[in-house]
Amino acid sequence: MKVVIKGDRNVGKTCLFHRLQGHTFKEEYIPTQEIQVACIQWNYKVTDDVVKVEIWDIVDKGKVKKRDGLKMETEEADLAPTLDAEFIDVYKGTSGVIMMLDITKYWTYEYVQRELPKVPLDIPVIIMASHRDMEDKRAVLTEEVQSFISELNRPSDAAAVYYMEASMKDGFGLKYLYRFFNVPFLELQVRFHSLQITCWYFYR
Repeated sequence: MKVVIKGDRNVGKTCLFHRLQGHTFKEEYIPTQEIQVACIQWNYKVTDDVVKVEIWDIVDKGKVKKRDGLKMETEEADLAPTLDAEFIDVYKGTSGVIMMLDITKYWTYEYVQRELPKVPLDIPVIIMASHRDMEDKRAVLTEEVQSFISELNRPSDAAAVYYMEASMKDGFGLKYLYRFFNVPFLELQVRFHSLQITCWYFYR
């Protein structure tokens, strides 16, 4: 199961990426230069199934890299492709999307408003408002995001869009995020069993 983390710069995507792997919170901010991928084990508690989840930390536009190797002075630099959202279709094979914003930076909410309609309608999305521990500096109101979701005017058969608030510093909200994983997992199960039924019907 593939889950991608999207959001504008400096909202805590990489911090969440590390948190989901069981690492502790780090205060230092280091910009991520290209897409990172890690696998975690997640338990579907209803059946105790252990599911491998691919977590993708998405960079929309990465920093261009030069290839290794010596170059003559007259030669142009050989640039290597950057693994970012401009180079890779990050939604291909994706089962769920975590769309992050920072409650203290309004422009990160505007990013969500622009990018959410670009997510394929069959992929469930959860909007995660990070930095809940900085409530005194809040610039994005909970009610505003919830109103935005309710007014999306998505087709009736589109996947759901959820909302949650979290803090990477104290881990608040991570349990709810793990519960969100039930949604894409169960949708995958429905598709798989539907395909099995179709195959049985036509090839019996």
